[in-house]
Amino acid sequence: MSRACRLTCVFLSVVILFSAAFGSTVGVSAADTFENQLSLFPESYKGYLRELHAVYPNWNFHADNINMTLDEAVELELIRKVTDYKNLSWLSMDKGSYDWGTGKYVSSDKEGRWHYVSREVIKYYMDPRNFLDTSYIYIFLQQDYNSKLQNADGLRKVVSGTFLERGYDGVKDAYINDIMAAAQSSGVNPYILAATIIQEQGVNGTSKLISGTYPGYEDYYNYFNVGAYDSNPIVTGLSRAKLEGWNSRSAAIIGGAKFCGNKYLKSGQNTYFYMNYNIKDIDNIWHQYATAVHDASSKGNKVSKTYKDLKTAELDFLIPVYKDMPSAVSPLPDKNDNLNNYYFNSISVSGLTPSFNRFTYNYALQISGDTTVSVSVPKEAAYVGSESYWLNAGDNTVRLTVKSQTGYTRDYIIDVFAYRACTLYIDSSGIKPEVMCGDTNGDGKISLIDLVNVQSHLLNKIILSGNGFLGADTNKDGKISLIDLVNIQSHLLKKIVLS
Repeated sequence: MSRACRLTCVFLSVVILFSAAFGSTVGVSAADTFENQLSLFPESYKGYLRELHAVYPNWNFHADNINMTLDEAVELELIRKVTDYKNLSWLSMDKGSYDWGTGKYVSSDKEGRWHYVSREVIKYYMDPRNFLDTSYIYIFLQQDYNSKLQNADGLRKVVSGTFLERGYDGVKDAYINDIMAAAQSSGVNPYILAATIIQEQGVNGTSKLISGTYPGYEDYYNYFNVGAYDSNPIVTGLSRAKLEGWNSRSAAIIGGAKFCGNKYLKSGQNTYFYMNYNIKDIDNIWHQYATAVHDASSKGNKVSKTYKDLKTAELDFLIPVYKDMPSAVSPLPDKNDNLNNYYFNSISVSGLTPSFNRFTYNYALQISGDTTVSVSVPKEAAYVGSESYWLNAGDNTVRLTVKSQTGYTRDYIIDVFAYRACTLYIDSSGIKPEVMCGDTNGDGKISLIDLVNVQSHLLNKIILSGNGFLGADTNKDGKISLIDLVNIQSHLLKKIVLS
């Protein structure tokens, strides 16, 4: 993700890994056999892991159980993950992501480059099974420094074709030497450090954060964008560098690596995945390295070219396993201009609690007979639930489903308490019926007929339903009672006016 779109937490930097001791806390030691490790994963993971094991027999896979479902984890990230893609099918129309009044998407940065992504896109990137291959498995790599596995020759593969390969001040290996020194002092994998610098500063390294010539901050550098805020990332990032005393390239790389390592190590964010999705510490969910939804996979892919030829290396991968993991792998949505408009514009029925809000998905309702609920949806969306629900006396759950133009759905739940067995009708025409208060037979006036109808309903001689029920419910409390009978009588005697 670009430096102009950093996560709005106080410090934005690279994550660093847990110590080797952390690996032992997941319940599977490196000495356990592959099949023992595999037994701790759901069936839907095993095929991918077997393919990886066939190529890399010394890799260890640790199942890290997450105490929430995948959908619950996704909900935590809805206003935190962004994309620079312009395809509408990838963009969220949720609260804070889209202005329903103006029809414009909300940008997370001043330049208008980044917008919030839909829950389906986030779900794809948070489903570990989508990244259990040789190109992306490294987002789960525990990133501690191991001098037996990581060296200057391997680092040169990572930086090949980037500004880090060219060095500085006439010394070709200057960056190689600095990054290896940073790894030794911080305990972080040097390949991870290099990949992060490239991700933050670009392959050409032209960012003003590492130029050393920015007015007022000459000879200060910030390779990991520590403290680089959205409002003015250059100034805030270099102010942080000045505060930390990073007045040389070497000091900035080594100091930044230490800072980042300490910051994320203490939070338990020891992989690219947990660095970007802090789901094991939801009280500090905002402590995430980047808001770009693809940041972890992008970094993991960069590291892959270093490890792919090391067939005998022993690496440890910490892979999330959500509660009640679905068997189907989450697909990546198509890129097109269809809308994720799976929201109702209105749900209208007397007595609905709380009042309708398109971002409120759970309601309560009490009814005493057949009742009509009117719903409307945005253009290009559709109501796809049932047209009627038979309700038993007592508690019932009604699920109203709206389908977006992209084909995805969202459910709105109404917990309905029925005083007697009846039918709940769903009017999806989108037109709210005009029902005159007190008019029980639809003739457009209030007469003795309406008074008799309410009295007959109360004596169980007839059952008012639909618009008749709505007209009889004069005080809008969701039921027909003596109060409604008195109100209609008082209207006929011109003591009150029903409206």
